[in-house]
Amino acid sequence: MSNQQQLLDWAASGHLDAAQLEQALRVTDSLPSAANNLRFLRRVVLVFAVVLLCSGVIFFFAYNWDALSRHGKFAIAQAALLLSLLPLLHFNLQQPTAQAAILSASLLVGALLALVGQTYQSGADTYQLFLIWAVLITPWAVLARLPVLWLLLLVLLNLSLVLALDNLAIYQLQGPLTHPAWLLFALNICAAGLWHQATHKSSESPLLRWAARAINLYSLLIITVMALGYIISWSTSDALTLPIWAGCAGLWLYLYRVRQLDLVMLSALLMAAIVLSIATLAHTFSGVLPVDILFLLLALMVMCLSSAAALWLKQLHRQANALSTTSDNGVAHD
Repeated sequence: MSNQQQLLDWAASGHLDAAQLEQALRVTDSLPSAANNLRFLRRVVLVFAVVLLCSGVIFFFAYNWDALSRHGKFAIAQAALLLSLLPLLHFNLQQPTAQAAILSASLLVGALLALVGQTYQSGADTYQLFLIWAVLITPWAVLARLPVLWLLLLVLLNLSLVLALDNLAIYQLQGPLTHPAWLLFALNICAAGLWHQATHKSSESPLLRWAARAINLYSLLIITVMALGYIISWSTSDALTLPIWAGCAGLWLYLYRVRQLDLVMLSALLMAAIVLSIATLAHTFSGVLPVDILFLLLALMVMCLSSAAALWLKQLHRQANALSTTSDNGVAHD
């Protein structure tokens, strides 16, 4: 897989002729075999089977809600949950079948909790459903060590926190950070740190890489939105917003520029910086310049900053390709 990825990178960067790519893959024995294709198709079918099974159970209750008795609903939901756990009696937790079983059981736990909430409507806060759901599947997430299950757990915690802030009418925290979104940012930045500590010694896979990107991008989105709100309102109660954003930007540059180059994450950071710069410029000159001149100035700034960011990213990409080519040539020479 490493040889295949290296050849694909060379072809994408122009160092390898596209017409010779297939021959290079054949020479290095990097062409996908029938066994690899079958293994990939089996996992894809397994994931779709889990999703369709859980969706079928949920839509079955939705369609036959009035026709089923209360005890019948709970019997069907609990039977589906138990059946989804039966593969664990035969397969190891690290095998794809067992992991798919745990994932389906985790989804069905949420369906069962929703059934309890619909049957015994007590007027309780809605965030409790997602919080209890997250607590119940946490042992499975720890045992299975399945990235998708960890992402589901994080989504549930985010939903429960957002709903708790709304249901409990928490509109302001104690200073110096008064915005309630700071709790959401703290949750996700801690999740990003824990994810990095748990996976930095593991072999990097596309799923782990994209999951880490999703968590970090969501954290960047939260802090950028808060910084944008601070720039627009210039609230003195959250004066640490911009310094914290700058600290996150510095950490972002260290992780994705110095430690390991990642153009996708750098592009997201540059876009956030451009948005904040344009918002600052617009707020500063909104009452000074005429509207048409201000819009023209903002358009010019967007084009200039975007062009500069694109040139910098293109330069980094060229440097990375040149360094990779030099390193590979040196290894081949040795």
